[in-house]
Amino acid sequence: MKQIQLFIVAGLLFALAAPVLAGSADSPIHVNNRIRLGFDDNIYQSDDLPELGRTPQDSFRVIEEIELLVNLNLERTYLGLRYRPSLIWYDKREPSSTDFLNDLDVNFIHNFSPSLALSLSDTLRSGELPELQDGNYIVREKDDNYYNSAMATLSYSLRPETRVDLSGRYITLVYDSDSPAKDNNDYYSVVGGLTLRQQLASRTTVMGDLRFQTLTYNEANVDNNRDAETVFAGVGLEQTFSPQMLGSLRSGVESRAYDNALYNDNTAPYVEASMTFLPTPATRITGAASYTIYESDVDRYLSQNRTYLSLSAAHDFSAKLSFYVSGAYTLNAYEQDYALDEGLGDADEKSFLLSARLAYRVNRINWLEAGWQYVQLDSDVTNRESYQRNRFDIGWKIQLF
Repeated sequence: MKQIQLFIVAGLLFALAAPVLAGSADSPIHVNNRIRLGFDDNIYQSDDLPELGRTPQDSFRVIEEIELLVNLNLERTYLGLRYRPSLIWYDKREPSSTDFLNDLDVNFIHNFSPSLALSLSDTLRSGELPELQDGNYIVREKDDNYYNSAMATLSYSLRPETRVDLSGRYITLVYDSDSPAKDNNDYYSVVGGLTLRQQLASRTTVMGDLRFQTLTYNEANVDNNRDAETVFAGVGLEQTFSPQMLGSLRSGVESRAYDNALYNDNTAPYVEASMTFLPTPATRITGAASYTIYESDVDRYLSQNRTYLSLSAAHDFSAKLSFYVSGAYTLNAYEQDYALDEGLGDADEKSFLLSARLAYRVNRINWLEAGWQYVQLDSDVTNRESYQRNRFDIGWKIQLF
């Protein structure tokens, strides 16, 4: 984790130096500080089984977070950055009472000409003993890790209504060098894709997709070989139903071929859909759903079939008072045909995440916040523990610059 620690230090120094670098209130650089007091009713993510002597442990916690925001708009270029290092302290957790987490999101867009544009994005998550990973799904193992996803897309407009997107993505999940999860769960994935977009009318766009993915578990031995190659082919539709409602749909077929010759290819349909509704200028509702073959969260299965549903809403009661609520449901289905051990059968793992937050803006630079998050994991996978968890917090956010 030394590289991550160096990154953390550099990020904190940059955050502390931002007011000096920025120089004015109109600067594209802003720094916020947020401190929250909270309560966690299940810090070890344990099932409630009193007959076996297992009872969830609760704890008071304090969260200190610095947020660095950069929004730079030039004539042809946009740079957006959000970096959030946070320190969490628990009063009852052993062997470590603290977590140091990092969230980094970077977006870069440059228009070479009216017909040619390049976009780059990067998402980094590093954490200690988290149960959630990027995208609201359950991380493979409860141990120190970092996850990074970098994506580049080159877009070229053949005609005003016709566009080609050429994209590449690199994803990696790496555990700490001392973690027992490292041998079988470290992986990297490379994805390349081509999308042809055709606008049929002012409100309708159709697409054709072709993608190829390689997946490599670089620390696994021969007996734990889950490397695979996947081909995706499909079509899509984007529709603006009205100024208040828009949606998108992508569907097709994906086929995953495993390097392990003992297993047949896994072929299944995939679908991704989303809908955004703006009933009033103060309200926004977004829903999404997907079904796809995905990397396994359990190291004795080659892959899993994942169903994901989410719904979120935001509403401004006034210029000062805002409310946010979101929910996500994930069903990970594991099949006996793709299990590395003969004793493993079909199994399902379901997770549910519900969160809500209320924010009140006291003045131009101060906010008061209150939040709640509920997590439930229901697993019938061998050696995986089901649990429920509630977290509550109240806090104060201040814009330092």
